[in-house]
Amino acid sequence: MAGAKRRGKGSASAVALLLAMSVAAAGCSKGDGGSASSSEPNASQGPSAAASGNPAEKNEPFKITMSMNFDGKDIPNPNNPVQQAIETYTNTKLDIRYTPGAQYQEKLSVLIASGDLPMVVASYGAPKQSYLLTAFENGVFWDIAPYLKEYPNLSKLNQAIYDNIAYKGKIYGLPRERPLARNAFIYRADWLENLGMQEPKTLEEFYNMLKAFKEKDPDKNGKNDTYGLSTGNVGGSGPEPSAYGVVLGAPNVWEVRNGEFIRDVFTPEYLEGLKFQKRLFEEGLIHPDFAMMDRPKMEGEFENGKAGVIYNTTNVAVSYEARVKAHFPDAKISFFSLLANDKGEKRIAGAMGSNGILMFPKSSVKTEAELKRILKFFDQLADKEMADLLEWGIVGKHSQRKDGKYEMINQEAFDNEVAFPYKWPLRVVALDAIKSPGIVNPLVEKEIQVTEENKKYVVNNPTNAILSATFTERGVELEQIIKDANTKFIMGVIDEAKWKSEMERWKSSGGDKIAKEYAEDWAKGNK
Repeated sequence: MAGAKRRGKGSASAVALLLAMSVAAAGCSKGDGGSASSSEPNASQGPSAAASGNPAEKNEPFKITMSMNFDGKDIPNPNNPVQQAIETYTNTKLDIRYTPGAQYQEKLSVLIASGDLPMVVASYGAPKQSYLLTAFENGVFWDIAPYLKEYPNLSKLNQAIYDNIAYKGKIYGLPRERPLARNAFIYRADWLENLGMQEPKTLEEFYNMLKAFKEKDPDKNGKNDTYGLSTGNVGGSGPEPSAYGVVLGAPNVWEVRNGEFIRDVFTPEYLEGLKFQKRLFEEGLIHPDFAMMDRPKMEGEFENGKAGVIYNTTNVAVSYEARVKAHFPDAKISFFSLLANDKGEKRIAGAMGSNGILMFPKSSVKTEAELKRILKFFDQLADKEMADLLEWGIVGKHSQRKDGKYEMINQEAFDNEVAFPYKWPLRVVALDAIKSPGIVNPLVEKEIQVTEENKKYVVNNPTNAILSATFTERGVELEQIIKDANTKFIMGVIDEAKWKSEMERWKSSGGDKIAKEYAEDWAKGNK
């Protein structure tokens, strides 16, 4: 497969030519219509039939149809210069069918059931939905595990990420890599400076920070109108008790003891983390109506200078900074992930390490040669030339060159025209270590540093790579028992004894069965 690892130099030249033409067009939404065809200058030196694994290709662009989630504002015209540059470099013709992210997952099961599938199908989150597992069992998608070693970029992906998405030892799609641990407390650094305090290193110092943000007028406006942490009660919108529990020594949702699976809620450290949240509520360090707050309200409290801390992921700190500065131009934003417990231990809960997977249906990818050609396309997106395009966009429109480095000049246009339609849906390998250096917001540099540091302290969830039929069928219903009990305990509606009885109800309602099924699957070696 030497050809699968080789790229003709002409393809890079064609990209450079196309980008130069795009700059000259001053952001015109339509580039040279012939850029994706074999008549493009130097196209004959691009990926050959041997390189693609498809003897019938003969240097013609290889057409790839895709179904992708889209979280941007406007779905791009396929003739835009960014897509043309991707197509030229990879010698492909892309037909991408976008669906808004909020609707995508609910429509995916219908799409798969229809059998009328494009060549690439994206899926959000962990691939454990029952309809996906049924599709895997029925051989709907290719197992790509035997081919990954043939692709230099795809084979470099952290094996733990591949393990987390595997099903019965097979890999039915490419994971879209993201850091294994990237949750962070994003905070008003100017408030901390005003109070003469340092970034917290321990859970108790974090509590002191939140208390000062409520009681010591951190914004110096002479009013008692601020509080510590803006948090909500919807999925992913605030630190779960497990986040504090992990710091204190609890497992990340599940742990294995002598072959048995133990849920975190049955450990003293988890309860201690829950009591920490209760303390924050009782002292007014989180909003009294946190249980009713949705994401826009929660983010609005931070944006509008009411709360000094918000819990999200490292990559959104720059966005929060821009939103806060729109109201408070002198504001400063920073963030941290790691807090030490009273033993000095640093721990952070790990995640799947991917934002869904890209699957390849056998009904539309009919041969091994076609599969290899598509895998080559995704491998090429992690080449330096494509990394620069996906990270910096087009010079003169999205970025500029300054002192030999890239610098973003239109972040909003880049997000809408590059990040949402191409970078986030398509790229498999994280590009931080591949892209050319740039002049970036210090928060972006810190994001890279923090997520790298977090790797040392990740506590993994052992159920990422194993299955429970009961959890697949009833997981949402059963998790609600825990969530409701936690909220009521934090707000003082129920006491500790009642909370513990609710955890027992979770066990008898199906939790015990889930633990048993995880243990059985673990024993089979699927870990």
